[in-house]
Amino acid sequence: MCATLEELIGRVDLLETLPGETSKQQHLELSPLLEDRSELEGKPQTCSQPKNNPFDQGQLAEKMVEQTLPSIEAQTGGSFDFNVGNCDRSIGARLSGEIAKRYGNTGMSQSPIRLNLKGVAGQSLGVWNAGGLEIYLEGDANDYVGKGMAGGKLVLRPPQNSTFASNETPIMGNTCLYGATGGKIFAAGKVGERFAVRNSGAVAVAEGAGDHCCEYMTGGIVTILGATGYNFGAGMTGGFAYVLDMNRDFVDRYNMELVDIQRITTEATESHRVFLKNMISDHVKETGSQWGENIINNFSDYAPRFWLVKPKAASLSSLLAQAHANPQ
Repeated sequence: MCATLEELIGRVDLLETLPGETSKQQHLELSPLLEDRSELEGKPQTCSQPKNNPFDQGQLAEKMVEQTLPSIEAQTGGSFDFNVGNCDRSIGARLSGEIAKRYGNTGMSQSPIRLNLKGVAGQSLGVWNAGGLEIYLEGDANDYVGKGMAGGKLVLRPPQNSTFASNETPIMGNTCLYGATGGKIFAAGKVGERFAVRNSGAVAVAEGAGDHCCEYMTGGIVTILGATGYNFGAGMTGGFAYVLDMNRDFVDRYNMELVDIQRITTEATESHRVFLKNMISDHVKETGSQWGENIINNFSDYAPRFWLVKPKAASLSSLLAQAHANPQ
């Protein structure tokens, strides 16, 4: 009799084959999986070496908890400044855990903790971000920003003294907003591939995106103020997106299987024009984006160049009704 899982691993002598209920199952040859080789006798079947200490000790994350915990426990919120480097990964996860453990996802939304970060953030900035945590990064970030984001706010903007055009420059990496269920993200720059993949509730604005943007999206709202890569909206069954098509090539870049695209220049789409303008205004307010401000100041010229991307079965009115019902 085996008393532990370690003792059970490798004991193929305890397994027996069943005849199978279908012809396909009956033709399976399982004997190679059940072979008990003599040369393995007496040798370990599991890792017998001690675990390595993790390279990343999470010192900055622990420092953040130490400084913000009194404000979290008192539900007073507050603003805190930190520098980050690309070895600082999953920044915000510890704080989101402390907030969610005490108040759930929305208990501190009215008195949030705000992190003002400067530098280059490592992977997974704002991962599982909870309502009540707002992260403002002056710099740029690696992959997986906002992965599993549930609430709160993430704002990325270039350094104040930068001279480059934000809409021509990447500000965060690939697979950002993966599996997000809520919250808002504003990025004054271009994002990598698979932005908002499996997004089911977050609201996002970025100034350009790579391939596979909004892939498998089931909810939420995404606005791209610039060019995208190929395969936009593949497997998208919910939510909707606005895409600024300055090069007039988006018709060759979106996936036609499940989504439709249309302009927002008719009377029937006037409410979408207003909603889009408000989203861009929020983006400018949060990031100070000059590109976004230019679009707002010349909105009548830019509005005809936007595409509305929606699931084929969704009506225009249902999209905005859904958005207003969940204002984040």
